[in-house]
Amino acid sequence: MINPEVFARNCLQMLQQQPEYYRSFGIYWWPVKAILKHYYGRDQLYMLGDYEDPIGAAAAPRVGLQEMLGLALEEQEHNVRDCMLPEWVQTPDGVDYFIFDQDAGL
Repeated sequence: MINPEVFARNCLQMLQQQPEYYRSFGIYWWPVKAILKHYYGRDQLYMLGDYEDPIGAAAAPRVGLQEMLGLALEEQEHNVRDCMLPEWVQTPDGVDYFIFDQDAGL
């Protein structure tokens, strides 16, 4: 079982050092950002503003928290392992999606 608070803390630490790694979560960035915002604010990580792309957020599968955390970690690990920080990702239903978070500015 993935502890959401530990997940958020680990993501926060990674993104404080390398903010561009938000892209490594692909389409799961939007639910990951929501989890981060539950525990932290802009004082801890500048990119935790209110911007959310409604198209990207709607493309993330509607699953339970544990499944979403697992999917987000799987996507992130795959992209980091392959040294990829894609701007273009595919949604679970195969649609190309440009991931950009205005709050990140990257």
